[in-house]
Amino acid sequence: MIYLLLTILLNVAIFMAFRSYSKFQINTLPAIVTNYLVCVITGSSFVGFSNVSEQLSVSHSWLPYALGLGVIFVCTFYLMARSTQLRGVATTSVASKMSLAIPVIFSLFIFKIGTNALDGWNYLGILLAFVAILLVSKKEKTSEQTPFKLKHLTLPFMVFLLGGIIDTSLNYVNQYVIDESVESVFPIAIFFTAFMGGTIMIIATKTKVRAKDIIGGIYLGIPNYFSIYFQLKALRAFDNNGAIVYPTLNIGIIICATLASILLFREKLGKINLAGVGLAVIVIFLLSHQEIVKL
Repeated sequence: MIYLLLTILLNVAIFMAFRSYSKFQINTLPAIVTNYLVCVITGSSFVGFSNVSEQLSVSHSWLPYALGLGVIFVCTFYLMARSTQLRGVATTSVASKMSLAIPVIFSLFIFKIGTNALDGWNYLGILLAFVAILLVSKKEKTSEQTPFKLKHLTLPFMVFLLGGIIDTSLNYVNQYVIDESVESVFPIAIFFTAFMGGTIMIIATKTKVRAKDIIGGIYLGIPNYFSIYFQLKALRAFDNNGAIVYPTLNIGIIICATLASILLFREKLGKINLAGVGLAVIVIFLLSHQEIVKL
């Protein structure tokens, strides 16, 4: 449970970092690319530069997965930024959180990891997790909202799809490809690839990089590396059962991020949002009641 809790808190720190970008007018793309470089430096310092060099100097079966995930990472972050700008925070947030459906389905019906350990309360918790996410994310209608068109779904759908691919891939790699000895190095390879891909995007789009964009990337990068590192640890602690880990993770992030937004940004929640937060707490107990009993 400690690894899952740390993953939740680190993801909330990432959320808070992104919230600050609009306040300080930080350009998202260069900040994200800087963040990936900081992730590489942070991870290498944590593991030891010599250990990283030793691991990467040998051909590994996991390296292609890390390279592929690195490309998907930078594309997902960029699309999330574009979707937020064009379709709004609420729509993008729902798409991102609902992407847990993909790793849950794969874990239950494709990988079939830990399905024997699930009971009726767990399955109920998985279903209610989606309801809780929708309730918390629901916003009041305003006169400024534009009429809905099918094309408006394109960016949120891509965020949903790529987010699900990332979590499903991490679940698969942690179960079948890597072991604990490379859990700390694997994210470094992902982030280095993302940094290279993001740098190419900056050059191609001729994006200006300012000092405050770099600063924004620095305070995003440190929690970002450890969020993936502890996510892999959390998956292993739950026998790589993504059907339990990802709903619990997303619901935990919702609860903590909502509380942080109220305290730090003075956000106000409607009755539906509060009902969603309350339901989210119930979901946590339903999903993890076996672990709670052990405590």
